[in-house]
Amino acid sequence: MVSWSDLCSDALGHIIGFLSLPDLQSFSAVCRNWRWVAKQNNCSPAEQLPWLMMKEDASTKKRKFYSLTEKRHYYIDIPELHNQCWIGSSFGWLFIVDGKFIPRLFNPFTRECYKLPLLPKFEEDMLQERLVKAVLSHDPSKKSDFTVLFLYRINLTKMAVWRPGENRWRCIPCMDHVADAIFFRGNFYLACSSDLFLISDVGSNPTMKLVMPLLLSGIEYLVDFMGELLLVERHLTNLGEWPHHFHVVTKRFAVHKLNLEEKTSSECKDFGDYAIFLGTSCPLVVNSQLFPGCKRNSIYFTDLGIKLYPEVYGCDDIGVYDFPRDAIEPYYPSEIFHPFAEPPIWLTPNINKL
Repeated sequence: MVSWSDLCSDALGHIIGFLSLPDLQSFSAVCRNWRWVAKQNNCSPAEQLPWLMMKEDASTKKRKFYSLTEKRHYYIDIPELHNQCWIGSSFGWLFIVDGKFIPRLFNPFTRECYKLPLLPKFEEDMLQERLVKAVLSHDPSKKSDFTVLFLYRINLTKMAVWRPGENRWRCIPCMDHVADAIFFRGNFYLACSSDLFLISDVGSNPTMKLVMPLLLSGIEYLVDFMGELLLVERHLTNLGEWPHHFHVVTKRFAVHKLNLEEKTSSECKDFGDYAIFLGTSCPLVVNSQLFPGCKRNSIYFTDLGIKLYPEVYGCDDIGVYDFPRDAIEPYYPSEIFHPFAEPPIWLTPNINKL
């Protein structure tokens, strides 16, 4: 009789293609042979729904994650994230910075890490406020020739790029207000003030070129939606009275499809079976049919941290926007308080290696 541990690697690799992250971890713990198969790059796990990464547990110092699919928390010990600031994620990689202004790209599930050149120094107590966004051109797990675009603020918004093998950041002149950045169809694009720009010649002499005008009226996100570029506007409202109870939360979203060739935009109200995940991380688009409980034609969002009284409200602007009903619903228990200093972010488990 053949033992389960003796199943051929091809069969085991096929099984892995249907497993979520928790199931894959259990799979790899069965025996040495199964773990070896799970570690092979040619055995790709199933597409993963983004997890919500939250603050450390005060008693255990373990990082807390929330699985939308299972509606449960996971606590994972990740020492590399202790005393680190982060500004979101891209392809499942976190962009983290320590108190010495040393930035890193870090995959919390595989512990892979890229040490990046030093950042310009500014007030340490304002580190979180100065970091704006980091965007990857490609997944470093799959392509070694990738580019990091980093946005930060020192008086005005500044922009820099880095590629593996370089020992410093290359700065790019940009506009005062950069709403968002994205890598789309082989180029970086920026939503700046009232225009969309393309960054050309990233590898040698990065420069900005005007693509088309934009009409911006909220918090903006650039989203790669199945090969089409969307501009998503997040409209806010204040639930309190100025200046004593300034409590800003999301009211609704508006979505525009950008036609780069014709330099036009049109309103979009239907994502079909897809859902978009927005926050400080790079936007994510998933097929809701692959994940039980994931709402179709919706936008899942996390807090922006726009509050004058964070000790009172914390990061409570968390929900899912239902487009057909123009309504916002909770997806996470509202009674759980999120510290303002560590706003929850979306992180897609990147587990090409274990």
